[in-house]
Amino acid sequence: MKMVGGKVKFIRFCRLAVIVLWLPACTETSVDIINGDVSGDARIGFGTPGMTRAAGVVNDFTAGSAFSVWSWYVPADADSEVFRAATVSTPDGSTWGYEGTRYWKAGRTYSFYALYPTSGELTSDGAVVSAGYEADGTLSLEGFDATVGYDLMAASARDMSGDTPEIVPLGFKHLLARVEFVGKRSVATEGLEGFVPRIHSVRLYGMYKSGNFSAKVTGVMDNAEILAGWSFPDGSLRTTSEHPFASYDKVQEVTTDGVSTVDVLLFPQNIDREYCLEVTYSSDEAGRDVRRSEVYLASLPLAVWEAGKHYRYTFTISDNDRILFDTPTVNAWTEAVGGIIIVD
Repeated sequence: MKMVGGKVKFIRFCRLAVIVLWLPACTETSVDIINGDVSGDARIGFGTPGMTRAAGVVNDFTAGSAFSVWSWYVPADADSEVFRAATVSTPDGSTWGYEGTRYWKAGRTYSFYALYPTSGELTSDGAVVSAGYEADGTLSLEGFDATVGYDLMAASARDMSGDTPEIVPLGFKHLLARVEFVGKRSVATEGLEGFVPRIHSVRLYGMYKSGNFSAKVTGVMDNAEILAGWSFPDGSLRTTSEHPFASYDKVQEVTTDGVSTVDVLLFPQNIDREYCLEVTYSSDEAGRDVRRSEVYLASLPLAVWEAGKHYRYTFTISDNDRILFDTPTVNAWTEAVGGIIIVD
């Protein structure tokens, strides 16, 4: 979960870098998809084959999940727009469906594009002004508000022949980066008389809360393309200490294992010198000697946040009233290594 404006919000994110769905479609002669296999002469549906376990590829959607899909075929005719923001959903996390039925056409070449969560959910929740694909695969998002906490993902499956009906593979890729800040005490201070380190608040600010995205979504889209796809319109306002991107407003005694404070999904971006983490803390037994420390993230040994990665910043409240930052780590399961940065 994350803290926004002093309130707890659960982040709608998946910890996995890639998720693959299999979208079975129909032929004019009718093809049935059962547990990922093409067979029979019946109406088709959607499936997520459990046998798909390639490295970095896992089916991890839960019951009630949904995404939007767009699709076109060429050569074009009056019906070449097959899907436009159609909602594909699963009641149980394994079987997928949508309203109506779509059929393959012989002699046509299809391209499919998907967005998670659905464009309708994003707009109705105020997370985006508009969202959609063009026929060339360009995904455009206007006014996406990252503070809402959605795990934004996109996928595509291109150049599929209507002559050979088959399952349509959609490998979803994260368009945001996960950034987490953890506070702790050192093992050496355990049992130290009169030393009770507490966090009183944490604020993350200096970055923009809203941005626009425009890029072609392909199966080989890399992090550099995603980074370049995000932009911030002229006149966009940065978040401030008074109106932070995220905050943790709870008095919490820290442990040697660490306490997760701010845990958010941010735009992939180069780390600007104005990006700041503000920590209010105390270390006396009564918790009355409250101090504040600010660290500008550009001063730490990490220059960029990339899409699909989890960045973990760990800071220690020391017994000499300093905040010590470990070297930030990347990926969900990597422990902090390297030097310590002292923040006075």
